[in-house]
Amino acid sequence: MKETKFRRLRRDELEEVTGQFVKFLSINGIDAGSWQKMKEKQPSQADGFILQFSQIVFAGVIEKVAYLVHRRPHDLRTYKTGPDKIEMRGILLDGETSIDFTKTDLPPKEMFERIKAENVTPKIYKADRAYLPIGRDQDIFLIMEEGALIDTGELFETLAGL
Repeated sequence: MKETKFRRLRRDELEEVTGQFVKFLSINGIDAGSWQKMKEKQPSQADGFILQFSQIVFAGVIEKVAYLVHRRPHDLRTYKTGPDKIEMRGILLDGETSIDFTKTDLPPKEMFERIKAENVTPKIYKADRAYLPIGRDQDIFLIMEEGALIDTGELFETLAGL
C-alpha cells in the first residue's frame, strides 16, 4: 500500500461514511459476505482496506478546506488555507468575562458587541507561514487533529479586516 498520510478513521467516523465505504469495497471486488469473512479471517487485510479508504476520505476533505477555526474558552484562532501558505488570525480575551468561545457560535458582529458590553480587552493577533515540509494536506490535518474545525471564513475575514 502507498504511504499513509492520515490516521485510520475511527469507528464513529467510518459509520458516517458507510455508503461510500460500501462503494469503495465494491470497486475493489468485495461484497458484504466477503467483507465479513475478511474481517473474521484476515483482520489485518480488512484493516488495510479501512486505512486505504481513510486516506481517500481525509485527502478529499482536506483538499476542499479553505478556512478553519479553533476555539478555546478565551482564545479564538481562525485560519485561511492558501495554495502555498496558511494565515492565522486570532482574538484573545484578557480579563474576567462570561464569554466562552467553545460554548458560543455567535456571528462576529454579535461576538464583538458582547466583548464591548463586557468591557473585555481583546488582543488581536496574526501570523502567516509557509506550510510545513510535510505538505499542505498533512499540515492542515495536524491543525484539525489539534481541534480546529472547518469553517465558513466569516470569522477570519472579520478579524483580518480589523
